Amino acid sequence: MKQTTVFVTYNPNNDFEQTLAVRLHTIGAVHGFEMLLPDRFNNNSSINSETLYRIQQSDYFILFSTSALTPIVQQEVLAAFNHLKNKSKILIIYDRVKNITHNQNCTEVYIDTSKQSSQQILEKVISEIKNNQISSKKEETTNVLGGILLIGLGLLALNALAKAK
Repeated sequence: MKQTTVFVTYNPNNDFEQTLAVRLHTIGAVHGFEMLLPDRFNNNSSINSETLYRIQQSDYFILFSTSALTPIVQQEVLAAFNHLKNKSKILIIYDRVKNITHNQNCTEVYIDTSKQSSQQILEKVISEIKNNQISSKKEETTNVLGGILLIGLGLLALNALAKAK
């Protein structure tokens, strides 16, 4: 059976998002997922062939966004949709502020870690994923992403607590 592949991205020049993506990459890999990150070694302005290849190898696309989406991330979302053709497998979780106008190519979830509990946020994320699923396997995406999403949400909540002090 093929290992589930998850592409985790971040906005360039956003240290918190990059750290969160790298941590999710490590945790996901330890728990049996093939985790992929964007290749941003020499380019933060346009998607390169290596990043495009990694997106095309993935089963899911995740971004925890705390800032406005950069053009390169918008290109990655479009590439993921062109590959997956299923917006329930392309998930962007925005912390507090909606960063872009509605993007019909993904599932967008808007949360406020300072006002919502982890349980409320997780329920909202799962509800949004289910609302956008087009396959007959309604639980598949939720089950695969549940653990990774919970860890990412926990890291967002910890960041909010640290900023509040």
